[in-house]
Amino acid sequence: MTVHKDKYSGYLLVHFIGEQPDGEQVYFSYSENGLHWKDLNAGLPVLRSELGEKGVRDPFIVRTPKEDKFYLIATDLRIANGKGWAAASDAGSRDIIIWESADLVNWSSPWSVTIGVPGAGCVWAPEAVYDDATDDFLVFWASATQEPQEKERKQKIYSARTKDFRNFTASEKYIERENHIIDTTIIAHNGTYYRFSKDETTKNIRVEKGTSLEKNAFTDLSAPALEELLGVEGPQIYKLNDSEEWCLIVDRFAEGKGYLPLLTSDLESGIFRVLPEGSFDLGENKKRHGGVMPITSDECSRLLAAFGDGHQMMPGQFADPDLAKFGDRYYLYPTTDGFNGWSGTQFHVFSSADMRIWRDEGMILDLASEDVPWAVGSAWAPAIACKDGKYYFYFCGKMKNGESAIGVAVAETPAGPFRAQPQPLITMELTRQLGLAMGQAIDPSVYMEENGAAYLLFGNGQPAIVQLGDDMISVIADTMKNLEGLHDFREAVTVLKKGGLYHFTWSCDDTGSEDYHVNYGTAEQLYGPVTYRYPVLAKNKDKDMLGTAHHSILQEPGTDKYWIAYHRFVTPLTRFTEGKGYHREVCIDPLTFGHDGLMQRVQL
Repeated sequence: MTVHKDKYSGYLLVHFIGEQPDGEQVYFSYSENGLHWKDLNAGLPVLRSELGEKGVRDPFIVRTPKEDKFYLIATDLRIANGKGWAAASDAGSRDIIIWESADLVNWSSPWSVTIGVPGAGCVWAPEAVYDDATDDFLVFWASATQEPQEKERKQKIYSARTKDFRNFTASEKYIERENHIIDTTIIAHNGTYYRFSKDETTKNIRVEKGTSLEKNAFTDLSAPALEELLGVEGPQIYKLNDSEEWCLIVDRFAEGKGYLPLLTSDLESGIFRVLPEGSFDLGENKKRHGGVMPITSDECSRLLAAFGDGHQMMPGQFADPDLAKFGDRYYLYPTTDGFNGWSGTQFHVFSSADMRIWRDEGMILDLASEDVPWAVGSAWAPAIACKDGKYYFYFCGKMKNGESAIGVAVAETPAGPFRAQPQPLITMELTRQLGLAMGQAIDPSVYMEENGAAYLLFGNGQPAIVQLGDDMISVIADTMKNLEGLHDFREAVTVLKKGGLYHFTWSCDDTGSEDYHVNYGTAEQLYGPVTYRYPVLAKNKDKDMLGTAHHSILQEPGTDKYWIAYHRFVTPLTRFTEGKGYHREVCIDPLTFGHDGLMQRVQL
């Protein structure tokens, strides 16, 4: 079977939402684990059809294996127009509606193709599967037809083949059963095709397996859990990206509950387990019959940039982002998140031309390897600086004695390769020697004065500042001082200079708390004292934006434009019921100053 060259890291669900005025159009939802979904485009349609019936249902999306493009096909049907189900079944459109895209964001205008056989009452739930043997797509759908020997119409599955979704072979009957059959989906695995179909009389899902896509190549496969699950339709099956499991979702139309996921670790076995309520989340919109497609990290990034909530700017679990711009590219240096007890060991760097589409430039340090001789893990909260054409990466790590320390690595380019210094730059032993109050030596940020002097701000429990040596890999010890006036300080202090004032921001509360937030204060001197002003970044519970802190601030070079990068709890919030403080995602928002010269609160 054809495998896409890039590793999949998320999922796109295309679907409709019901018979309300705008419900029978194409909606997008996004997931990183295949079970918890975010509605994209603010829960509004992404694609609309004004062709034929002026509405679409049962959308399905497919990736071409050779051309790096996508086709989305859908039923030409709008029940909301009031014609009723009898007319839809017996005298409905024989067309399917098709869109094409190269990037999942920019889509062609739709076109229609008549594929229903003459006399067919409808063409419902079209899907497509690529056939390696013939290098084309098998497209299949349900049509209500009445053959000469039949007393009434019966739903059967028909098929045709295409290479370009514009030109199709003649349609022919593909599946017929004793009962009506609609809603078929097919998945390939290890040379075998598995076919799931709704029996329209018994209202359950039946399974078959085949050695090819030919209509006579399939035999029945027992799947007791599916045969016992009544009142469902619209089956969709997809492999979970990070495990040897497959997820089958079925639309519980009879109960009006939307999709229900079932999992199997062996398609051949036919054994599925129904997931209990609370272990999945289909988002705000009730999702009706659609299609799921695994997508790459780049595709996830594009979808979030185009149709996301406007805050999250990169997929995946990352935290403590340090945002910078070097030349004409933006760079983001985060903590790699998702590990119990913040136990991750690797740092990656991401780059972007527009701060919307982020590319993983690869791992730059692994604290569990010989990359960092003094560290044994806990790769946290990095910061980046550039001086005299070299790049200095400051990072946190645990020492063998269990204490956190701050190290530094040096590179010739923003993406590395970075070489870590053999010894840490700041340790708890050093802060004790200098008489500083300090909980942990963590969370560095860098401030550069106009004269080229560089300072490192850091600390947990108590904030501190120290001047860096000219080499950027040493500190001038007698300049290390605690900062005063940072109200409710926990960690992650930053500073910038604007309008003759030093503007300090810092994180408060605990990163595992939904109330984790950023406070703001000003000072006339870099070493303070700081006058506390107010919080500038705090949760918005109505938008499920919680734990919004540990930030960095970027001034767009040569402008008066600023950006704040921070993390929040992974959304949807239902995805992790425990340990939300190490399941976080990165957001970026504009940061502004008022007429009074003070930083304004970020509007979430």
